[in-house]
Amino acid sequence: MRTIEINSKEFCSLDGFYRNLEPSLLQGDCPWGQNLDSLDEIVSCNFNYTENKDNDVNLIIWRDYQKSRNEIRDIKANKLVIDMIEEIFESNETIKFIKK
Repeated sequence: MRTIEINSKEFCSLDGFYRNLEPSLLQGDCPWGQNLDSLDEIVSCNFNYTENKDNDVNLIIWRDYQKSRNEIRDIKANKLVIDMIEEIFESNETIKFIKK
């Protein structure tokens, strides 16, 4: 099992968030399109596109989450994208999502 740490000090935009997350996509044929649909699919597969279950993510820690809430102000379908990202992370019951 793996932990992903997202550090808001390393980015200040949605594109920065996607680039920050990209190193967590280690192996396999990951359909990463740097968008919400890709993120949703990746989270549903525990960030793992291999047969090795040891590569599954079971914990996401988002450090300085409030900073990202303040800076990522993108809107899609009349909803803040940061809220949509949070919903995606919380949609997989096998992954614990912690905002610090």
